[in-house]
Amino acid sequence: MTSGECTIAYVNENITEYVHAALGNRCQSLSIVFPTVFIYVSIFVLGIVGNISTCIVIIANKAMHNPTNYYLFSLAISDILVLILGLPMELYQAMDFAYPYTFGVAICKARAFLVEFTSYASILIICCFSVERWLAICYPLRVKLFSTLSRANVLIVAAWSISFVAALPMAFIVRINRLPLPPFAQGQSWTSQVSTDELTVAGTDFCAMDQNQPEQQRSLIYFAFITFFMIPALLITVIYGHIAVKLHKVDTQLLIDKNSKSERRSRATRNVFKMLVSVVVSFFLCWLPFHMQRLISVFVMSSGSQAADSQAVQFVSMLVFYISGYCYYSNSACNPILYNILSQNYRKAFCRTILGERLTKRIFPSFSRNRGVLKSNQECSSHMTGHKGSISATRPTNFEIWPLAKDCKVSEPEKSPQFL
Repeated sequence: MTSGECTIAYVNENITEYVHAALGNRCQSLSIVFPTVFIYVSIFVLGIVGNISTCIVIIANKAMHNPTNYYLFSLAISDILVLILGLPMELYQAMDFAYPYTFGVAICKARAFLVEFTSYASILIICCFSVERWLAICYPLRVKLFSTLSRANVLIVAAWSISFVAALPMAFIVRINRLPLPPFAQGQSWTSQVSTDELTVAGTDFCAMDQNQPEQQRSLIYFAFITFFMIPALLITVIYGHIAVKLHKVDTQLLIDKNSKSERRSRATRNVFKMLVSVVVSFFLCWLPFHMQRLISVFVMSSGSQAADSQAVQFVSMLVFYISGYCYYSNSACNPILYNILSQNYRKAFCRTILGERLTKRIFPSFSRNRGVLKSNQECSSHMTGHKGSISATRPTNFEIWPLAKDCKVSEPEKSPQFL
């Protein structure tokens, strides 16, 4: 067996063709490598910077220590772990040979488990966060009964624990596989030159689910698809649909009242609605290709070697594989934008925490103009205990309205902030 740049030549030409037909080329074309490197590096930088900034802003601003931002903090941590544990290896494999796998069984299993674990945690945290928003907007008078700091902590721990247990089967089923030695190569004088155990072909190692357990593979993929995509997608769609209906009703009522305050709140309502649509669309776009790629692998596995050898199936599988990777990791980079950057409250806290007060005044003068008003509001809200969520039915467009003590009077800023 001799290794070239992109091919492995065995002593028997039929073995060489067999390996190439089953595993494809060892090297990816430059038309795939260059875009993949650019996209992955961009996702990694944006995701790490965005999520670390989210954590710093939430920690540094005591006024943001509420259940909603606890979920955001946990979501940022899970996204950071997804990027650190998964993306560098994906990037390395895109630039290196596709096979044989060289990192050992421990790394193969650990990476598969940790990426699955953190992905499940991210999805469950998004669901918890969505329910939190739903309660705050649609049932503002009941939110204090169900949304407290202690309950948020319990739900976060429960989400991570459930994700850990649900991902454990992945650690057991993932292994380093090898192509089985074909019948025509068994018992030949040259068999020892193409196989070290007379059962598999040397140099074909790849990290994946155990190819000898197709039923377990199928069950695990279906379980992940239903439990961590279909059910969360349905939940998020129903919740944000209800929120959209609620906001539309409020917007209609505000349009009847022709004054500047109503117009500002109407604009805020429309901005929130746009963000809700972005959340749902982002969830589907980022996670659907990932699960489609897995379902395609189940189809190929169930259809036998004839479908696997089809050039059309191989092309579609490769295309979906790379698209699913781009979407899968971009979800971790999109979360800081969708859940934080679209919030004026977060933008102000980010600028003051990361850029500093002086630089913020120069770049965003309007942020400094309302600082005294917001500071007085925060001081009033510091007297409150428990959940700092929306309890005002007249401002349902705000995701985080700090309730004030009865003796606190709040001045309206010149421009109504759009809280997350």
